[in-house]
Amino acid sequence: MADHLVIPAPAKLNLVLRVGPRAPDGYHPLGTLLVALAGLEDTVTIAAAPSRTLSCPGAPDGPANLAWRAVDALEAACARPLPARIDIVKRIPMQAGLGGGSSDAAAVLIGLTALYRLGLDVRELERLAADLGSDVPFFVRGGTQWATGRGERLLPRSRPTDLWAVICGPVAPLSTTEVYRTFDRLGHCGAIDPAPPTEPWTSGGWVGNDLWQAARTLAPELGAAADDLARLGAHEVLLCGSGGAMAGLWTSRAAAEAAAGQLRSVIAVTSPRPRVTGTG
Repeated sequence: MADHLVIPAPAKLNLVLRVGPRAPDGYHPLGTLLVALAGLEDTVTIAAAPSRTLSCPGAPDGPANLAWRAVDALEAACARPLPARIDIVKRIPMQAGLGGGSSDAAAVLIGLTALYRLGLDVRELERLAADLGSDVPFFVRGGTQWATGRGERLLPRSRPTDLWAVICGPVAPLSTTEVYRTFDRLGHCGAIDPAPPTEPWTSGGWVGNDLWQAARTLAPELGAAADDLARLGAHEVLLCGSGGAMAGLWTSRAAAEAAAGQLRSVIAVTSPRPRVTGTG
């Protein structure tokens, strides 16, 4: 057994996020095209140890961290302790809508399974991931996926081409719970089309985020950030997840980098991540 593993935990971008009305179980049905991003990632190191410890500077430690709860879920599924030292280096901002916590949790599921040779396949890990959070199954699978249900039903899609994203922010840190509560109050939801978009992202009409109005209601400064990205020539501008980072989309790296040079609070200039083993 290897004594430690180092696993990248990439950020994600929802190129489209459709949100349906809240169901009786309290969850909203989703239809979302999720893309793992290159060059913007946390690093998760997992090492064999006599007991479990977790270090995640800048984020909660212990049971308040989703990565800790990922270990709990895996131990319960395997009916055995899985002691390890888990060190997470954060580069993905919190409360940005980029999925950093979910990606870390998926990396822990994958890493501990490999470290202890548990023999769980991707489908089994995805089932565990679904109980942790809507984005966690996606990060177990990686690549580009059309996700429905609560995010646990995944359909592989081709990686978008000629897409470069300038990620800014978080313009305003936003609570996912508050954004969805505001979304419900505004009443902007409709029926979810279960079919993924089939046209190129540049064709127009489908890139977007149903949570945009709710997020902008809570943080009006998001509107100014969106205007800046549009003014600099972004082909599309959208809220990242439930916020509060913003993304402008360009068709070339040179144009994206030129725009980024005129903006404040740029997190990354990034593109879809090729499918690799592990997260992303």
